[in-house]
Amino acid sequence: MRNSSSIFGIISLVLASSVVHAANTEGNPTDLPTIKVSAEKKATYTAQKTSSSTGLALSPKETPQSVSVITRQQLDDTNAQTIDDVMGQATGITFNQLDVGGRTTYRARGYDITNYKSDGLAISGGSGFSGAGNSINMDLYEQVNIVRGANGLLGGTGDPSATIDLVRKLPKKEFGGSLKLRTGSWDKKNAVGDINVPLTKDGSVRSRLVVSTEDSDSFRDHENLKRTGILASIAADVSDDTTIGAGFQYEKSNMHGASWGTNVPIWFTDGSETHFSRSFNPVTNWSKAEREGKTFFTFLESDLGNDWKLKTNYAHTQRNDLSNIGLLKVNNKKGGGYTIWNKDGTGAFLNAFHTDRASTNNALDISLAGKVNLFGRQHDLMFGLNGSQLQETTYGSVCNLDGMSGCQIRQHNKLVDWRTWTGNEFGDFLYSRTGASTKATTNLLGGYMAARWSLMDDLSLITGVRRSYYNTYTNNYTVDGQNSGQSAKNSAHAWTPYYGLVYNFAENYSAYASYTDIFTPQSEQKTNGDVLDPITGQSYEAGIKGAWFNNSLNASLAVFKTKQKNKAVRDGNNHVLDDLTKNAYLQGTGRETQGFETEISGAVTDNWNVSAGYTYLSVKDQSTADREDPRHLLRLHTAYNLSDYINGLTIGAGASWQSYTLNTANPGRPLSDDKDTPLKVKGYALFDAMARYDINQNFSLGLNVSNLFDKTYYRQYGFYNGLIYGEPRRFTLTLEAKF
Repeated sequence: MRNSSSIFGIISLVLASSVVHAANTEGNPTDLPTIKVSAEKKATYTAQKTSSSTGLALSPKETPQSVSVITRQQLDDTNAQTIDDVMGQATGITFNQLDVGGRTTYRARGYDITNYKSDGLAISGGSGFSGAGNSINMDLYEQVNIVRGANGLLGGTGDPSATIDLVRKLPKKEFGGSLKLRTGSWDKKNAVGDINVPLTKDGSVRSRLVVSTEDSDSFRDHENLKRTGILASIAADVSDDTTIGAGFQYEKSNMHGASWGTNVPIWFTDGSETHFSRSFNPVTNWSKAEREGKTFFTFLESDLGNDWKLKTNYAHTQRNDLSNIGLLKVNNKKGGGYTIWNKDGTGAFLNAFHTDRASTNNALDISLAGKVNLFGRQHDLMFGLNGSQLQETTYGSVCNLDGMSGCQIRQHNKLVDWRTWTGNEFGDFLYSRTGASTKATTNLLGGYMAARWSLMDDLSLITGVRRSYYNTYTNNYTVDGQNSGQSAKNSAHAWTPYYGLVYNFAENYSAYASYTDIFTPQSEQKTNGDVLDPITGQSYEAGIKGAWFNNSLNASLAVFKTKQKNKAVRDGNNHVLDDLTKNAYLQGTGRETQGFETEISGAVTDNWNVSAGYTYLSVKDQSTADREDPRHLLRLHTAYNLSDYINGLTIGAGASWQSYTLNTANPGRPLSDDKDTPLKVKGYALFDAMARYDINQNFSLGLNVSNLFDKTYYRQYGFYNGLIYGEPRRFTLTLEAKF
């Protein structure tokens, strides 16, 4: 028997500030242990409903697609503070890292993830030399919704990998707050304050302020991270039926010791492996990556009566991203060939570059959802309009580094000894704007509709369609601010259908199947300057889902297949219109992926939470020999409250395992016959552990240990003959006070 009174407030407050309550009800008898979840614990690793896939608020069992929700409880238990921490525990998601503090691409089902959202609105969330990814501060967010597979119905582009939706913390009606102090390995210093203040006695007007600040070193030499996150918001129930709200969000990160490309060579000139220490980091003292974002957002939710609701959401974001990078690395050298290190300390040259970018993004979503009665049955309908305009400005710069001309150099004239490297050998890196700039504008607008048709008591059909309009162009400005013309023009439009069928064949189980199209515009250019056609294709998925204890425990088994066409591939060593700074591309032969996933998440018993997922992936792609996605991937985290035995104690453990991948090293292993050396990068397993002790109802002390057995592994292996080490064993101690 199970009582589920107010299971917990994890449901994402998308477009509105609302408190979700589950009425007392008896659970269905199952073979699993009985479970009780109290309003005080809120200790669950799943959501009761999600609208991230179709726009319709459905339970996971009713959703015909793979959806994972990483809740605030799981984020706290795993001590997740960055988007990298989150992706490292998510089912089916891997990474491809090229830099430290720069380019990291997250992948799912054999494709790059390019769709990022915050509260359902498109954001520039990628982790690169510009984009929010490296500055995202998870202390500001309530949960993360991950839709695997194409999500073109709501997003406009049918990226076949996954869509990541970050849900902000928003005001609640009750007064309360917390203060967290974190410390640990490599002089970690982090403080997080979170306070919720009702501005009226009944909480109809309420506010929330979250502040996070950090100053921490790294296991790498010369590396330091300073981060700040602020989220201030207010919400008001202007009537019994309407809630409005607004807020401001600020996120900034400053990484000293960032790298451009892999920061440690794999081989010396004689072909032997380097085996450098994980702490070795040959960057200059002025090497840095600064990311800053400011967002103003508003939302409205109105109950129109007769089970119809109107929701609107708008956000305006301004970003500034600066990279000023210098390090010793393998790269092209003047006169041809590559700079390779020698064991005697010679062969290392400075590589440096500078970029200065700013962007503005405006995003809007308006939706109307409700119920209709037709043919004696009740159905769900939803209509919406959303879009975004992203303007990215790259400023022209002049740099002066010991005779350097331009703002990028792959081989400085000065030769240094990497064995005695201190980071001060090249002095200061001076730079300033010239007045010239380029401004790239991307517009994406679409209307969509979806419906869940109740065909029978246990059978529902979900249909949807979207009409998308896309265009992009770049304005080029001279040093005196004059527009010298447009380039890289591209436009496209497409219909994106969505079909899903869900059959509840037993009390706790459903079977489903879904289909949607793939449509993703590309910005890569051919040798003649023309932009490539959009990526197209199809995405299929089918599976079985289970839900128990009023949806507090969810499980799924899914098979999927994706066919993608027209994906850009590099056109050898050719360049765009003889512009040596831009690689030319061709329409690729396409990629097919297929596999299966299984996942379980939520509360197994009153005291036991679990999140576990396994993915098997098969990739067919004739355009590349690389297989950067592991065939097997396992994610697991579990936490158990031992209060029945030791009052106030919770313990947990986690594991992440992936099989080998195939990469290609360029320029290739020295003294090897192959110019590009194929590399089989062995898989690895990482283990985590946590413990938390509630000293009393107001104070708790927690310990997290990541990479418990101090496994040596690689975040990158092969890019420009280099590697990036993964993080060694790390300890984090957290003291939290609640009030």
